[in-house]
Amino acid sequence: MAKRALVLSGGGRKGAYQVGVLKRWLLEEGRNYDILCGISVGALNIAAMAQAPLGDPKAAYEKLAHIWDRVENAKIRKFWLFWYLAVLWRPSVYDSTPLQKWVKQELDLEAIQASGRELRVGAVSWETGNYKLVDQNNPKLADWVCASASFPVFLKPVLIDGEEWMDGGIREVTPLGDAIRLGADEIDVIMTSNPDRPSHWNATGANALKRAFRAIDLMSDEVMRGDIRECGLKNDLAERGAAYRIVKIRIQQPSRPLDENSLDFNPDLVKIERELGYSDSASASASASVSAR
Repeated sequence: MAKRALVLSGGGRKGAYQVGVLKRWLLEEGRNYDILCGISVGALNIAAMAQAPLGDPKAAYEKLAHIWDRVENAKIRKFWLFWYLAVLWRPSVYDSTPLQKWVKQELDLEAIQASGRELRVGAVSWETGNYKLVDQNNPKLADWVCASASFPVFLKPVLIDGEEWMDGGIREVTPLGDAIRLGADEIDVIMTSNPDRPSHWNATGANALKRAFRAIDLMSDEVMRGDIRECGLKNDLAERGAAYRIVKIRIQQPSRPLDENSLDFNPDLVKIERELGYSDSASASASASVSAR
């Protein structure tokens, strides 16, 4: 039987776009996913979905929507009034402790382990730069989800077994390879930006924080391009008789640029991006036959 995977990229609040797409894919198309792979906010989204049993896409969407309907609980705040001085000795611009606490309260690890799905979450070590994947059976899965969603510099890293971990999107934005190695025959990918439709950014008067967000967006876009180029290369090799198998991949990307401040969980912005994801998914989705080992 063919295995179907869902791969979700990072993007902070832009993960709301993924929720909109999944409303159509899960509720209206009834798509089941044997494999769930996520990075950054994508890790949080797949962990929420994995609390529902395989074969129940409606329940998976309800678990996901439940978190985003209450996303205002994910409060992120600057450390204190003079935050621009505090960051000289603190590990991050924002105090994300409330966010991490909230995520851990939301996730039912026993339900995830019993779901019948394969789950993979990626994070990067501050000390070594190594990229680490954990699965649904890891007893510290909630910590790893928080680590994967810890936007570097802006959000606090997560200490796990004496080592600090951060956003997996530093190394991989769309963990396509993880899904392929787990044996997926079909992969649905939802990105939160579209490298083929770059946004015009007005640098006039932009402060250091805005420029940092812009830099991270540009780096993330380049990693996305790398993922797509690698898949295309393998497709070319397969056509020339190389030892690759063919994997069908559907990619959904925003039809227009999303708001750049991805740590602003303003309910109005969340609503707009959820609605955009839903409407975009109604149009013809881009799909391709991609080769893989």
